[in-house]
Amino acid sequence: MLSTTAGDRATFTFTGNLASWIGFRGPQGGIARVYVDGLVVSDIDTYSSFEQVQAMVFQTTGLADGTHTLTIEVTGTSNPASTDTFIVVDAFDDGEASPVLMENLQPGSANWQMWLNGYRNADDVHKQIKGYASATSVNKGGSITFYVTVNPAQTYTIDLYRMGWYQGLGGRLLQHIGPLTGMPQFPCPVDAQTGLIECPWTASYVLTVPTTWTSGVFLAQVTNAQGYQNYIPFVVRDDARHSDILYQQSIATYQAYNNFPNDGTGKSLYEFNSFGANTVAGSPRAVKVSFNRPYLLDGSGDNFFRWEYYFIRWLERSGYDVTYSTDVDTHQNSSRLLNSKAFLSVGHDEYWSKEMYDAVERARDARVHLGFFDGDSLSWQVRFEPSPSTGAADRVMVCYKDRSIDPIQGPTTTITWHNPFINRSGQILRGVRYAGQLAGPSNATVPYVVTNSSNWVYAGTGLVNGDSIPGIVGYEADSQALSDPLPTSVNGTYMLLSQSPFTDTGNRANQSNSSIYQALSGAWVFSSGTISWSWGLDYPGLADARIQRITANVLNRFLGISP
Repeated sequence: MLSTTAGDRATFTFTGNLASWIGFRGPQGGIARVYVDGLVVSDIDTYSSFEQVQAMVFQTTGLADGTHTLTIEVTGTSNPASTDTFIVVDAFDDGEASPVLMENLQPGSANWQMWLNGYRNADDVHKQIKGYASATSVNKGGSITFYVTVNPAQTYTIDLYRMGWYQGLGGRLLQHIGPLTGMPQFPCPVDAQTGLIECPWTASYVLTVPTTWTSGVFLAQVTNAQGYQNYIPFVVRDDARHSDILYQQSIATYQAYNNFPNDGTGKSLYEFNSFGANTVAGSPRAVKVSFNRPYLLDGSGDNFFRWEYYFIRWLERSGYDVTYSTDVDTHQNSSRLLNSKAFLSVGHDEYWSKEMYDAVERARDARVHLGFFDGDSLSWQVRFEPSPSTGAADRVMVCYKDRSIDPIQGPTTTITWHNPFINRSGQILRGVRYAGQLAGPSNATVPYVVTNSSNWVYAGTGLVNGDSIPGIVGYEADSQALSDPLPTSVNGTYMLLSQSPFTDTGNRANQSNSSIYQALSGAWVFSSGTISWSWGLDYPGLADARIQRITANVLNRFLGISP
């Protein structure tokens, strides 16, 4: 139901003891009257200064078992801040509200931000406080170990924040730990051949994750007695829960660019920020990188706050039922993807193992919908190896980027996926592949330019062919590669949704394409064609109601709610 007419109603009959109304909050929202079994129980104000598509706005609980009715009525009134009296009923649900939605009703905190309250960001030169976790993720009820170094020796604390919406504050403090006794840890040696840097540190604290915690992306904020701070990122999974959406954090790409220590001695998989002696690559860059070391700079992994954070904020404020994992989890346990209706990759998801590609492809073929709200995804193949110091599985990521120096030749050789030797372009899965990097600074953007506006993806946006949305195509972008195979799809469903021109770093005219197709299994696959898509959801000054609506249309189609 979408109405401003006083007296219009939508009624849901259900059997059980709880039900939810799933609707919309926004600048045009009005006041709705809610009836349960014919009796008025509440008036709900659906006004919000920003759009919240698919937000649950009411839940009734505690009813006696049996058959009941839940009715939403348009009152034709609104609070003074609203520009209209719209009431939207997208769906009713006779199940319990998602844990993420209920979690975001808890009081948030902005203190996860390291620049607040006079604290200073630790650096990689002095290493005032830095740390890493024993794993990229942990299941509820499991344990994860933190390894922390401080300089000089002093006490420190750990504050554990779950990241989300939380009334716009962006995070919630779940646990405060300490003060703990800290000391400088051992230096991190460099392997002369591969450039591998691994930090063989002593365990500092073991966290047992309460079973009451909600799956999510967490930041352990470590603070030393001198007021320096850094982050240790990790994900809390919920392996037993079959959520609507599984969000994958792109940890492998975080590590590929990580050159800790960023002090003139560190190494990553890239020449631009690698230092010291040449490796087998013939330059200072590494061909192996370790998760047993902190991330550079603030320790968050860089990509998280650049892109993923804004998607997570919007996703959680919109009330979607989501659980979280990392791409290392996808590598280790492909069956986890089959527990959800949809799988999301967001931001910059460049580095994939064969196991990851196989897992996501199998999920698509099992009718799990795929949302690639990212750019430059599925570009380089990697392998994983155990830690040479601890023996822990999958703590070293391998990417030679040159077939001639990779000791393993075959389907797992670590070169680009579209290289003829591998011949498995990411376009076969995603619909598009990497086209180029935008010229200019890393935050440079160009407008997203619409094509095929009659497609259901654009329903309710008002967009027509040639319309543009500023600030959406940024940093790195994808396009349809004419030299690569297209996905196998239901006839007539593969379609390019944008043709956005940009100039790349080679001063060449290039373009970005977003795409959509339906696999033969019935799964829909959407690719945004840009790393910066999430900026259109929540980024200050760039958030756009049309990008929010497109994203909601895609996710709602994934979940069986037609736009």
